[in-house]
Amino acid sequence: MRSAHLLVVLFFAMGCVSVRGGVSNAKNSAAVQKEGVKLTVAADGSGNFTSVQQAVDHVPDNNKQLVVIYIKSGTYKEQIKVPASKPFVTFLGSKAEQTILTFNLSNPQVGSTSATYSTYIGASDFHAENITFENSFGTGSQAVAILVDADRAVFRNCRFLGWQDTLYAKGGRQFYQDCYIEGHVDFIFGAASAVFDNCQIQSKGAGYISAPMRFSDSEPSGFVFRHCHLTGVNTFKGVFLGRPWRPFGRVVFIETEMDGHIQPAGWDNWHDPEREKTAWFAEYRSFGKGANPNARVKWSHQLTGAEAARFFPESFLKGSDGWEPEKADFAWQLKHPPAFGPIRWAACLQQRVEWYATDEATWIADSVLLYQHNNGGWEKNLDMAGVLTQREKTIIAQRKTNADTTIDNGATYTQLAYLANVFRAKTLERHRVSFLNGLDFLLKSQYENGGFPQFFPLREGYYSHITFNDNAMVGVLRLLRDIAEKKSDYAFVDEEHRQRAEKAVQKGIECILKTQIIVAGQHTVWCAQYDEVTLAPAAARKYELVSLSGGESAGIARFLMTIDHPSAQVVEAIESAVAWFNKAKISGIKWVEKPDASNPRGFNRVVIKDPNAGPLWARFYEIGTNRAIFVGRDGITRYNVADIEAERRNGYNWYVDEPARLLSKDYPTWLKQQQRH
Repeated sequence: MRSAHLLVVLFFAMGCVSVRGGVSNAKNSAAVQKEGVKLTVAADGSGNFTSVQQAVDHVPDNNKQLVVIYIKSGTYKEQIKVPASKPFVTFLGSKAEQTILTFNLSNPQVGSTSATYSTYIGASDFHAENITFENSFGTGSQAVAILVDADRAVFRNCRFLGWQDTLYAKGGRQFYQDCYIEGHVDFIFGAASAVFDNCQIQSKGAGYISAPMRFSDSEPSGFVFRHCHLTGVNTFKGVFLGRPWRPFGRVVFIETEMDGHIQPAGWDNWHDPEREKTAWFAEYRSFGKGANPNARVKWSHQLTGAEAARFFPESFLKGSDGWEPEKADFAWQLKHPPAFGPIRWAACLQQRVEWYATDEATWIADSVLLYQHNNGGWEKNLDMAGVLTQREKTIIAQRKTNADTTIDNGATYTQLAYLANVFRAKTLERHRVSFLNGLDFLLKSQYENGGFPQFFPLREGYYSHITFNDNAMVGVLRLLRDIAEKKSDYAFVDEEHRQRAEKAVQKGIECILKTQIIVAGQHTVWCAQYDEVTLAPAAARKYELVSLSGGESAGIARFLMTIDHPSAQVVEAIESAVAWFNKAKISGIKWVEKPDASNPRGFNRVVIKDPNAGPLWARFYEIGTNRAIFVGRDGITRYNVADIEAERRNGYNWYVDEPARLLSKDYPTWLKQQQRH
């Protein structure tokens, strides 16, 4: 590989030929930008890189420059991923038929359709021109040539080759112009808002062209085919224009030429008459032998000119930022943040129920399995929703050491909750087995006194302390209680595990009650961590001293409030905690971020006076005095947050507002419930 650090700014201007014989308008568009960092990929070694992925990997994360990757003619057999962290990338070939990006994966090989991609695009403002994207698997299975989960993606004069599920237009806004797309069954599918302009759509057998996904009629997504040409070979029984992958799927054909292989009925209901009530399929001025408006299914639509105009690119893809794919250039993109991004792990437990039955949910669950260590636990701070290449999967599988498995930062118990959601929807045995292994991990990690360590197997230092930090132990207990109570998501758990979970919850509650700190004979709240043997409040990092926690204690009190028929001891614990929160609240200030270019973080956190501000609580309070304390890396207690170093002041949440909801909403609701009992 040649050195890639000597990059030059160049402009590539290449003519394109329309698939319908006309001259492409790409030369007048924003597809090929006028300047950018040039990287050259050449299989023969004459460029900066010999593989496309090497060039993509060279693009820095959070990229702010236009990067043009010129791909010389050749066949590149590799799985390619442009992650969300690398926007503003352009793939530019000299001729689509001679610049081929190909790979071979099928659903049976990897367990889900989403994971079969040859090329994955997750970054916004991606452009491609004169490129062939192919999955060479062939017939017999879903095999995705390209998966596009990106906002403001543009493809011009590109070819997409496959058989079943060729082009996965998964999410965001996408524009395809002068392209060739082939396949057999559902070969253009997904939940994106996508416009196909002047494209040839080639059916290679009887089947379905499109399979759109929408969960409600309020979602803006759907597929629009404008000025396209539908062709086919070996179609025999004919081809349907589309069928709804989910009940509200939407597809519109505008002034599109349809050859005789198109079924007179036009559309299929996916063997579900109920979907006829919600799917939205339409045409405007279709022509050719396959255009037959009078024979179309009654639940489809024939549009007027005014209705069709809503689906032109400048309208349908406009979004909140006003994107026009044929006008927006790099300068415009920089000024307008994208309106869409791929799903992140933090959002995976916040999806609608129907989503957990989707292929996307399955491949994320399979990634969760991949990250699971042999002892059943997971590491923290990993985005398990991120799309993985086969190479990345191999690397992850080789680094399972059981050394970093934890409940910190939501690890392990959130993975189990996610697996339960997906198993309930899909009932795949591998997900059930993984769940039970993870449940065994949690149950084994619990101390006899009911507490849970931060890491298991145990590690020296504060990692072995009983940890309420960041609601870790509370998160575990909530999961175990849902299992013990046979909540619907966990109905599949066997009785032995359910009983073990029930006992673990009871022991955990007893630990919580034993560790509530008493000051001058009065119960107060809790420390963030405790010695696992003596149950005495304990320190963690140098800036996390023994203290009363204004943050974690709110989560503990809220958990206690969810106990049905609480004992007198639980009631006293709640009432005491609420009294302390009322006493410890701080009024008249705000904890804000002020822009500061001199700070590496770009801001400086400060306290300002504001008589109208809502109540705040310090993260830590000194036991005995109830004074708010702030500690830097020197471990010295201070009583003013401005007195600690900038790195710790700006890198830690020294004030919290979570107790406000506890006092204003959770506690009054709990009181009413107790009065009814």
